Amino acid sequence: MALTKEIIVSLAVQLLGHKPIITLDEADDLVLSAEQAFDMLLPSVLSSGNWRFAVQIAQLSLSVETPPPGSNWSNIYLLPAGYLKNIRVIPQNYDYEIYENNKIYCNWGNSQMLMEYAFMPSISQLPMHFVNYFIYEIGAFLALCGAQKPEFYTVLESRRQTALAMAAATDASNRPNFSQVVFPVLAQRQIGGIIGNANT
Repeated sequence: MALTKEIIVSLAVQLLGHKPIITLDEADDLVLSAEQAFDMLLPSVLSSGNWRFAVQIAQLSLSVETPPPGSNWSNIYLLPAGYLKNIRVIPQNYDYEIYENNKIYCNWGNSQMLMEYAFMPSISQLPMHFVNYFIYEIGAFLALCGAQKPEFYTVLESRRQTALAMAAATDASNRPNFSQVVFPVLAQRQIGGIIGNANT
């Protein structure tokens, strides 16, 4: 089954007692509110965290535009299409500022620069662990506004927080990290005897 906006909106409104929907055409008020919440919340949620499925690396293009005189910048690079949030530039560098959410003013010269950044993936590529959380994000939002069902909010917000933690933990497995803590008992064993201790 290909994941679509209709499916996600349908799952979200079902949390508020609405019947499932097949299409967004001729939607009632609750479905329309859910569709609008989807459009607003998805880029916000993707840019507020470092979801690995929504992160990619691209080479930055040097713009023909020049910075204004006296701005202390020498170059302008264009941000990639679909850009939501900068994570880092490669090679690591802090001599830049982002303006208009689509340009980087910098003093890099004509160097080849890459950017790791959050972007908006196609809906069909959203992983299920994220969708399972995101429907609660929409549901909790609707419970306090369009649906006007504040009694649902407490339950949905609790489930949203749990689903977010589970989704974030699953997504984090896509970026393995070395432990910052040393566990001597696990890392090495001490074998004693007549010849003394030795590490294994």
